[in-house]
Order: sequence, then structure tokens, then C-alpha cells
Amino acid sequence: MKKIVLIFALGLLSLGAVESEKLYKHCVVCHGKQGELVAIKSSPKLASLGQAELSARLKKVLDGSTSLSQNYLAMHQVKMKNLTPQETDAFAKYITELGQK
Repeated sequence: MKKIVLIFALGLLSLGAVESEKLYKHCVVCHGKQGELVAIKSSPKLASLGQAELSARLKKVLDGSTSLSQNYLAMHQVKMKNLTPQETDAFAKYITELGQK
């Protein structure tokens, strides 16, 4: 039984990586393939933020409490429409790891 649970958990982790990869394709144009670009001349490099900080910022975008202008907020919310607040940690981890490659 423990093996089944472990296999299931590993499957969920790999599914999260696939979803993060798919979602990040929307971000590449402005933030770079590894989160290395400064978008709109003022955003920090995503890969340099660290997982906890990036996750917190993603949650603020999702709930609208960020300091982004309304145009940029709306654009980011549309691109992240399928991301739940609970998934931000996994997505932030994915982006942070991109910067380490």
C-alpha cells in the first residue's frame, strides 16, 4: 500500500512540473527562458527572487493585491487563470529551478 501511495505522489509531482512548464511558456517572452530577464524595465529577474518570495508575489497577482498597474495585473491574471493559490509554491519552485540550469 505504501508503494502505491508513493507512486501516486511522485506522479502528482511530475504532473505539477508539466503544468508549470506549460504555464511558464506564457512568461518566456517577457521574463526569459530561465527567468533571467527584467520585464518592463522594472520587474526583478524571477529566477533571482527565491521560491518563497516568488510564490508570495504570484499570490498577490492572483488576488489583485500587487502594485502592478491595472493593465499588467490584468495581463498576468489572464495568463495565470488556471493557477490556484495552492499551486503557486510549485510554480515558483519550477521558475527558481530554471534559473539554476
